[in-house]
Amino acid sequence: MKRVSSLFTHRDIAIGKFHRKPKKIRPSFSLLLLSLLCIILYSCEGETIDPDKAGRSLQLHAEIEGLKTRATHSSWENEDAIGVYMIKAGQPLNSSAISQNVKYVTAGSSTFKPADETEEIILPFDGSTVDFISYYPYRADINNFSFPIDLTDQSVQAGIDLMYSDNAKGFDSKNPNVRMQFTHQLSKIVLNIVHEQSIDLSELSVIISNAATRATFDLVSGNLSSALERGDIKVNIHSNGSVAEAILLPEPDLSGMNLWFVLDEEETEVYKFPLADVFEINAFESSTIYTYNVTLFTERIVAVTESNITAWIEGPSANVRTERTSETPPIIKGSKKKPFTVAEAQTNQGKTGVWVEGFIAGSTSGNSMNHFTPDVSEASNSNIVLADAPDETDTDKMIPVELGSGNIRAAVNLRENPDNLNKKVKIRGDLETYYRVPGLRDIKDYQWVGPEP
Repeated sequence: MKRVSSLFTHRDIAIGKFHRKPKKIRPSFSLLLLSLLCIILYSCEGETIDPDKAGRSLQLHAEIEGLKTRATHSSWENEDAIGVYMIKAGQPLNSSAISQNVKYVTAGSSTFKPADETEEIILPFDGSTVDFISYYPYRADINNFSFPIDLTDQSVQAGIDLMYSDNAKGFDSKNPNVRMQFTHQLSKIVLNIVHEQSIDLSELSVIISNAATRATFDLVSGNLSSALERGDIKVNIHSNGSVAEAILLPEPDLSGMNLWFVLDEEETEVYKFPLADVFEINAFESSTIYTYNVTLFTERIVAVTESNITAWIEGPSANVRTERTSETPPIIKGSKKKPFTVAEAQTNQGKTGVWVEGFIAGSTSGNSMNHFTPDVSEASNSNIVLADAPDETDTDKMIPVELGSGNIRAAVNLRENPDNLNKKVKIRGDLETYYRVPGLRDIKDYQWVGPEP
């Protein structure tokens, strides 16, 4: 900016020459003033100076109320993201907010930075004060300041652990260090499960029936809506079956809600436990973790030997026993017993560890579904394509399946097994984009439907 400085010096000299005998300002001098104004408004590189950038960058730190950690893990994790709104101090969150749903991320500490530097929040340069509202986990699809809640998929607990912060108020460019305190808005249960005879629980599934599955959270008021839907939730289970956990909507009354323990997919042993039977815990409150220590007895009785509220609230304990039931447990869509169809798999992308059933219609030999072929002589051994009907030719009604490597690939691929064409199969994996379209990846298991090829 040296050029600006030298021009101002020249102006001072000119004033010195003529102050004794003022003269009418000439047009050329007016042009000089105009040039000076242009220089001030532009940087030396020729870029327009944004007045907002004269303010200071937001220095953001986020903590969780109570433990200062997320319930699902012990700390923030790398790439955890929050959505941040900046509003004029004392004003409600609305469409006039200065900054709206800006994504900030962390490397694992309490310090958050903008995911995109071009969207960095700058505090007002005029010194006016602002407030902040934020939520976790970040979503790009926030409409009308309403956060959609869907608890039907519990496979990634952190992805549904809704938290909210509205404590950061009255900040300005002289005070840019903002500390947000987040509070959990949902409830969580943890089940510690053992069998009296120490039998293998690796195939155990746990279902909560008649639970609230969908709702919305208002970012303006910080309030949850009432349940929009109720249904069955498959609880997230650790690989050995000894620990299960679920994040749930707060419930004022647990009547009608049941825990189902199914030891295997053939349902040879089924246990049913009414949650309302624990007198000391008759509701699920927000920000609270409820722990149940469950023992499955040889007599096919479930005993909840202890239950208490931990992490944020010290709670009661109780001993509960319930007998084995002959009732049929709820069937979760996407389970082996009730797999997704191909059409359902297309609309349920993002769900993990689910079963999909369909006919092997062919494979794709290129890098997109445009290279789909039913010709087994041109088949790839790295993928197959499933459809809901045999001999389907419309690729819009198909999903590609990544076979990976190993025994499943060897048994299913069409290049080595041409007789598999048009055979019906169930495959378990993760529903996510493959070949730029809805697909099935990370295959974990399969089963032929009908006679094996």
